[in-house]
Amino acid sequence: MRASGLAVAAALFAAAPAANADIGAGYPNRGTALSQLSAATDYNDVLSGRPLALGIMRARAQGFVPSRELQTYVQSVMVRLLADVKMPPSFHPQVRVLAAPEFTGECTPDGTLIITVGLLEQIENEDELAFVLGHEVAHAIYKHQAKNWFKKAQYYAVVSGGAEDAIAQSAAAAIGGSAGANVLRGLDVAKHLAKLSSNVLMPQMEREQEDVADALGYDLIVKAGYDPEAALSVMDKLAEQEAEAATAAAQARAAAQKDSESGGSKLTEGLTLGMGALGSILSGSAPSTGQMADIAIFAFDTAVDNMAEDATAHHPAKERQDLLSAYAFREYRNAAMVNPTPLPWSVASKSPLKPQLTLLLSHYALAENAAAYVADHTQGNPGAVKVYVASSTSNPTADHAYTEFVAAEYYTLARQDVQSELALVRAAGGPEPSWEVYSRLADLYMQRGEYGKAQELMDHAVSRFENSPVLLPKRIAVLRGAGRQPEADALVPQCRKYDIDELTDACKKAAGQG
Repeated sequence: MRASGLAVAAALFAAAPAANADIGAGYPNRGTALSQLSAATDYNDVLSGRPLALGIMRARAQGFVPSRELQTYVQSVMVRLLADVKMPPSFHPQVRVLAAPEFTGECTPDGTLIITVGLLEQIENEDELAFVLGHEVAHAIYKHQAKNWFKKAQYYAVVSGGAEDAIAQSAAAAIGGSAGANVLRGLDVAKHLAKLSSNVLMPQMEREQEDVADALGYDLIVKAGYDPEAALSVMDKLAEQEAEAATAAAQARAAAQKDSESGGSKLTEGLTLGMGALGSILSGSAPSTGQMADIAIFAFDTAVDNMAEDATAHHPAKERQDLLSAYAFREYRNAAMVNPTPLPWSVASKSPLKPQLTLLLSHYALAENAAAYVADHTQGNPGAVKVYVASSTSNPTADHAYTEFVAAEYYTLARQDVQSELALVRAAGGPEPSWEVYSRLADLYMQRGEYGKAQELMDHAVSRFENSPVLLPKRIAVLRGAGRQPEADALVPQCRKYDIDELTDACKKAAGQG
């Protein structure tokens, strides 16, 4: 059993000569962050960016989880944290759950708190969720924004979307042939990209801002009556995620180095090649699936190199845990421990939401098991996976983008193309969009020469994703394939205005300009 974080702090600091010494740049020198909180007088200036921020986040993973019950629950935890905290009427934070398997939380500049399904699956009680939300809402209260958040977030979406799209194109072409092992490798690389996204590639706060948010988040959970130990438990989980991300990154780089040394594809254009793969495939000169896997690895390396400053600016989780332990000892050493609050879907829960949320998350877990099988056949057996897919696409998740997308991948692997397309259509028509679903469906239509359908889908996507730049290469490819070259060319300047070289190159390639 892990030792109590407060007990560890007491042991470490009992003999400290100066208990009130500065323990972190963002922590108050004495007293609590909550007692010294000075909120902004107006938040309308940041709220104006909410549509764009939500559009960017919808282009990640499989979009948001469309569950009123889940939304009501996570929002209620945030409301409990903010009870009796005086904030101006213009302060309107909201919580959204992203359909992604990684363990992460984030605050967009408009005050939207993002948590993932992967986080909900791995936390052990409501108290841990409360600390995550307390930390993120602290960023919103202080108006913390990562430098150039919108540009960097768009950059990540382009990086991730382009690499995964390239893999998908090549995998779809190879599934009917004899490149099964390479297909699985490519899908596994795509999975690594998704897992590493928020740990490495997303814009992050500065160290001092993270310290401030940890301190205020801790104060908020104590004030709300949650278990103080939960904050340290969250740090343990973050440390595990950071170690796993570092291992996956090392494996990706080692694989790329091995391919290069063995005379494999020596790709030096990185992300640009990945983003341009669609144009090659449509012209009949598609790279092999092995090359696509290598492209994804190089895309990952390119992104990490370009955002290295952001990737290393924050404290590692272990350092944050030590700082938080010192703060907890200094300000809350006499605080009584509290029994954790069960999550609504836990065995001990008596929440009226338990039936709905238990079923919802169980379906997402089944879909994750099926996705693991698609990426690696050793992760399960065909009979069980068939049941996973059927169950996860039944109510209440029958039209959720995450479950239906995994079903589409499974049906493609099983050579059941009609069922695969139907799953994508259901997901595209669901209550929350997923860019990956739209992208795959557009590819199917283009492969069959159904450019009218593809164009209608792209028009719909422009509205649902707030005209995100992630859509531009695909929109251009559709117009060019339909013989509407002037309209395709006219979109290229839109790509340039985002000042993302990789996006501009991809748009030019899709338009046949290079």
